[in-house]
Amino acid sequence: MWEVFRPKLDAVQNLAEAHELAAETPPPNAPGRRYYSNLAYFLQCFGVPGGSSFAEKGLYLKLIARLDSTGILKPGAREQIESKLRRAMEAEMPS
Repeated sequence: MWEVFRPKLDAVQNLAEAHELAAETPPPNAPGRRYYSNLAYFLQCFGVPGGSSFAEKGLYLKLIARLDSTGILKPGAREQIESKLRRAMEAEMPS
């Protein structure tokens, strides 16, 4: 399912498209549901979803840059969100 979800998220250009993708959440216990649930969580609070993979966080970094370019984020919000994502990614790296 990652192979299906990843290019879809990579293609999202605005918040409406991001919410549309999150709404495609598969039923409980279906393969790939976690990716959509993580995206929905991210869109709700722009926090790092627990259990999200390193690759997902990387896509969220790209997504937040695209969302910021549409002007929907308050000044300084992008930097705060990116910082949280990067710290979570760094925590996953082997020491």
